[in-house]
Amino acid sequence: MYKKILLADDLSKRAHKALDAALNLARTHGSELIILNVHEEFLDKDEMVMLRVDVSEFQDKMQEKAIAARRRIEADLADLKGQDVSTQILLREGKPAKEIINVARELDVDLIVVASHGATIKEKLLGSTSDYVAKRARRSVMLVWTGDIGRGD
Repeated sequence: MYKKILLADDLSKRAHKALDAALNLARTHGSELIILNVHEEFLDKDEMVMLRVDVSEFQDKMQEKAIAARRRIEADLADLKGQDVSTQILLREGKPAKEIINVARELDVDLIVVASHGATIKEKLLGSTSDYVAKRARRSVMLVWTGDIGRGD
């Protein structure tokens, strides 16, 4: 039923729980699991030039973050014994909710898995990532309830 599953992973405890659910689903369906981690850009390159920020230094820091994110995801996969599932790790920059949808369309995934925990006041005003994805993805979305995990991670 699901050939490609996309998991949105923000490296939190909530995402770890969603990864566990996505791995189990991928095993059940013999699916490929694509794990997406999105780092939000603080400034784009034009803004950095305007503010006279050293672009190369910023790029070095982003590369360090990307390496750390990949290592964390690999460690989480090992922790959950996910070596038996075909996985791909993608690292992107941008607005997480929009990138999740863009990657889902780009790779033509069958299912998007996102952790959900209920809305804070801020999320009610601005909209949560999981809510945004569920409303705009135009494909199946599985929200993994993580409300029992503390909000501070």
